[in-house]
Amino acid sequence: MPARQRMIHRLYVQRNGASADAYGHKKPATWEALSTTPGYVWPVTESTAHDEEMTRVDGSYRAIVPAGTDVTEADRVQKVEDRADTPTELFGTLYVDAVMRRRGHVMLRLRSHE
Repeated sequence: MPARQRMIHRLYVQRNGASADAYGHKKPATWEALSTTPGYVWPVTESTAHDEEMTRVDGSYRAIVPAGTDVTEADRVQKVEDRADTPTELFGTLYVDAVMRRRGHVMLRLRSHE
């Protein structure tokens, strides 16, 4: 099965548009929409940690997107939706840790929002 047939999700990719100020300090992140691209995302590991004040869910994910997609390690995925007739959000904000170019697609290593 070609990788493109497996891409049943829609990824909303964002890029940080913030630059440095006059003193060279980084400005706060300003995430701008980069693209809406087809893809497929699946969880690799998920864990839940309970603390006195909060519960934290951490996860590691993988994704495939079409070859030639403009995505770097500095980008993030705002959300992942099902591409069916009634879009349903499957995953929230995911940060890109690695971009691996393959023959027919691009593989992404993602982590959940902290």
